[in-house]
Amino acid sequence: MQRGRGQPEDRGQREKREQQERQGQQEQHGRRGRHEREDAGVQGGLSGICARWRSAVFTVVGVVLVAFALARIFPVPGKQIGSVFYDIHGEAITSTVAGNRIQVPLSAIAPRLREAVIAVEDERFYKHPGIDPVSIARALVRNIRAGRIVEGGSTITQQLAKNMFLPPERTVGRKVAELFLTIYLELKFSKDEILERYLNLVYLGHGAYGVEAGARLYFGKSAADVSLGEAAMLAGLTRGPFYYSPYRNMNAALARRRVVLGRMVSAGYLTKAQAEAAAREPLKLVGIGAREIRAAPYFVDYVMEEILRRLGDGGNLLYSGGLKVYTTLDMSMQRAAEKAFGEGLDALTPGTPPDQVVQPQGALVAIDPRNGHVRALIGGRSFHETQFNRATHARRQPGSAFKPFFYAAALDSGFTAATALTCEPLTFWSAGVPYTPTDYGRFDYHFRPLTLREALVVSCNVVSVHLASIIGPEKGAEYAKQLGIKSPLRPNLSLVLGTSEVTPLEMAAAFAPFANGGKGVEPVFIVSVKDRYGRELLRDRPRVRQVLDPRTAFIITDILKQVISRWGTAGSIAGKVKRPAAGKTGSTQNYTDAWFVGYTPDLVCSVYVAYDDPATPLGRSGAVAAAPIWADFMKEALAEKPPATFRRPPGIVAREICHETGCLATPGCPNTRWELFKVEAVPTETCPWHGGAAPVIGR
Repeated sequence: MQRGRGQPEDRGQREKREQQERQGQQEQHGRRGRHEREDAGVQGGLSGICARWRSAVFTVVGVVLVAFALARIFPVPGKQIGSVFYDIHGEAITSTVAGNRIQVPLSAIAPRLREAVIAVEDERFYKHPGIDPVSIARALVRNIRAGRIVEGGSTITQQLAKNMFLPPERTVGRKVAELFLTIYLELKFSKDEILERYLNLVYLGHGAYGVEAGARLYFGKSAADVSLGEAAMLAGLTRGPFYYSPYRNMNAALARRRVVLGRMVSAGYLTKAQAEAAAREPLKLVGIGAREIRAAPYFVDYVMEEILRRLGDGGNLLYSGGLKVYTTLDMSMQRAAEKAFGEGLDALTPGTPPDQVVQPQGALVAIDPRNGHVRALIGGRSFHETQFNRATHARRQPGSAFKPFFYAAALDSGFTAATALTCEPLTFWSAGVPYTPTDYGRFDYHFRPLTLREALVVSCNVVSVHLASIIGPEKGAEYAKQLGIKSPLRPNLSLVLGTSEVTPLEMAAAFAPFANGGKGVEPVFIVSVKDRYGRELLRDRPRVRQVLDPRTAFIITDILKQVISRWGTAGSIAGKVKRPAAGKTGSTQNYTDAWFVGYTPDLVCSVYVAYDDPATPLGRSGAVAAAPIWADFMKEALAEKPPATFRRPPGIVAREICHETGCLATPGCPNTRWELFKVEAVPTETCPWHGGAAPVIGR
């Protein structure tokens, strides 16, 4: 029933109406609260974003203001300090001074050279404010695709800031400092001024600092006069002057030049046709020149390479950072090495055509067997003539100097120094190919049994190959690597005769365990490197580990002592070294290479002599060409040191044996001698030829 106008509500209707009003009010409050929360969320998000942007802007502004203040207060560093190299006794060897830097204005640098550097180092140089996010992103993508670091994102300004102000360590603090200094340089200088400073400071190898010095070093001309091909080569050096120097590796330099030319095409500086023409342009080098001659040049050059590789700053710190480089070199030994080496090779030198590297060449490496410190190193006759370091990089066959590694393996495989094998015609099969070794000298065979001691002392090839066939060439290769050989070895029977190529440095290191009781050592060139403030940047500690039974090392040494006697292959130097010493000669097929590796308890020295062209035989054995150099060096290098003896380890006994059969001597043996044995390998057979049981010939 509908209520009329003015008719009062009953109680039920009033309660229903009030309930509806309350529900409406609740819905209205809910909608208002929801809207308020949404508005608050939007306002909060906007406030957070604004806060972050304000923080970023304030940070950038702060950096800019600080850099601007620095630019007004602090001057740009002026003259930079060269690094000094010291020997093990603190004697200065040489220094690197930024004297090979010639300051020139930007206008005196060929436009093509400027373009080449910008293209390869910082294509957007004139477009960014010192830091380029585009270059960083591009480098990141390329590095991810390559799976390694192939490109950096640093701008020219960043590189200038780093090279002028900062130490080499890679830390977060250093990157922050680099950011400040980059903006500082951008505020203080124009782009052209930054480029000019960079081009006058960048290291281009061999002590050349800046493009003017680099142009003169490589091409004998000013930076204003270089051709497009020459400019591209110079620009390519900025990434790695040691590795891309045409004086060291022409193929790498040409490949790098092609990369630079390709970048110039991408940057719009060249057409493809221009780049291809420049890539075909021959590089006419003028030669490094006499200014590169310094004390111990091959050693110092190797140390510089190590520092450049490990500090990774492109050479700026090395050449102008005031480093103190403490090395393992002993200058008194180095001088003795240079004297002995020079006199020895001069005696072997026939007439050499003009404008050619004097031949034969060679190398000498001396190592302290107790810690691996390299005490002397010669990589060739003249660093001025050839910078190729034969001591560390020339891989040549060592000949019979390789035999001791196999004999050591045999002593650890049950053989003794008294084990006898017959030197007679024998044919061995290796990979289906027959191999019949012969001895060197007037006669091909001895036609009698030789003990392992005698076979090694007289360097019998036939017995050595027979021994290798019994223990296996793989075993000999394993021992050689265990003792210090790093080069790849071909495990065939002729390996015992030294037919795989190794370096003189490796041979010196691999003989160290014979001198020091079986401990392998890694060659060490650097003791430590400190910056101008005394902070240590690098330190190399000796790496020594037991790699050979001390008894085996002692017995091999006892045998090799006889090599330097009137019975051995190095009998010509028997009276020169008047102290306990041991060694082994090495001569290759047709007397192409001559070696001698010898040692005392204090020093191991490897000497190598040969023509650089393996097709040209030296015509002299290791005993004639290399051993005298070794003897003269050791005599003078150790003149001030008292003679030291090789320490005999426990577990070795001496027994009298028959010289002819190698068995225990009987009263009837006409010629006997004492031999050393490991206690567990003492023979039990007596000489069968002079009143005993039948011997065991071979094992």
